[in-house]
Amino acid sequence: MKRRYAATCMAVSLLASHQAWAVVPVTVDASIPITVQVMPAMVIMNATLAEILTTEMQIGTAIVQASDKQAAVASEVARGQREADIYGRQTERLERARESHAVQDSICSESASGVAAAVGRTSRAGASRLASGQGVRNQVVSKTVASLPVDPRQGGYRSAAMHASYCTSSEAEQYGGTDLCPRVSELPGGDIELRSLMDGAGAVGKAPDLTFNQDQVDAGMAYMKNSSRHDGGRVPGKGEIQSATGRQYQGLMTQYKAIQSAATQPQLDIIAASQANPATREALAETLQSTSASQYFDSTASPEAQRTGVMSEREFEAFEVGRRYANTAYETDLQEMSGDNLVRELVRVQSLGNWLQLSNKNEQRQANIISGQQLALAADAKYVPQLQELSSKMSSGVSANEN
Repeated sequence: MKRRYAATCMAVSLLASHQAWAVVPVTVDASIPITVQVMPAMVIMNATLAEILTTEMQIGTAIVQASDKQAAVASEVARGQREADIYGRQTERLERARESHAVQDSICSESASGVAAAVGRTSRAGASRLASGQGVRNQVVSKTVASLPVDPRQGGYRSAAMHASYCTSSEAEQYGGTDLCPRVSELPGGDIELRSLMDGAGAVGKAPDLTFNQDQVDAGMAYMKNSSRHDGGRVPGKGEIQSATGRQYQGLMTQYKAIQSAATQPQLDIIAASQANPATREALAETLQSTSASQYFDSTASPEAQRTGVMSEREFEAFEVGRRYANTAYETDLQEMSGDNLVRELVRVQSLGNWLQLSNKNEQRQANIISGQQLALAADAKYVPQLQELSSKMSSGVSANEN
């Protein structure tokens, strides 16, 4: 009983001692291992982690930048490749077109440069020669054109004599066999019909000629004389012109001639532009090396151009435009080409525009001729009565007082 009690007391004593130790507070002021070993290691570790983070951020930024550069390079390479492919295809189409159809060095390409300029200069020079009666083979026409102004009555006689070379069939029925109409002319009405300027004199119903032969040039000059260069008064003698009346007469005659020059110039221009022009010879020879151009020339060229191989300025212009737009052989050439259809269509549209512009030019020429004739008639109404009055005074010896 005593042993059991003693053991129990010892156990309680031990439990009590352990319980008292567990609740006793402990304060640690310092730890040498933590301070000396752990904390410096933690500082180094934090610095290392920061460096690692910075490095990773730099690496990520570099990767992103490199990716952008690669994308830009790839895009530029793709764009360059596309442009190269497009250029290559264009070059290939142009080469196929060039191989399919070669345009000869000819009137087509030279018309806007030296050849057309030379043709124009030659034509203008021809107009000035025609104005003085040069280049006219018919003696009566040449004399009538080149002579000094005469009295209107005498001018009428000259026009009647000139018309004998251009007698029509209806006139031959009336007074055929006389010196005013020996026979029906091969160029009937050549001195009185406008077609002598526009289409060339000839039989009724003939095809238009844009390059005149010499007889057609003479007929055109006769028409110019009858329609615009009228005889308004005679040239006064040396004694008459020294008087005051004679001086006044000569002054009015000078003014009248100036207006006549303007009235006749459009007709002289178109006659000169219808004469065979040697400046077209070389260009025409080069053009005819093309089969389609040669076919068009054979079907449309005037007899004079086919005979001499030389065209007038008017026919030169019409041939240059028509050989493209109005030439079925050339249209066939276009259809057989392997070039771009859009380019072909642009060529057709441009040719059509040129054709219409040429038609407008021809119509304007005709309007200019008619305007010149109206101008000549207006000059007649103003000057002829005054000239006749002064001429009568000179003939009767009446002279105004010079003072």
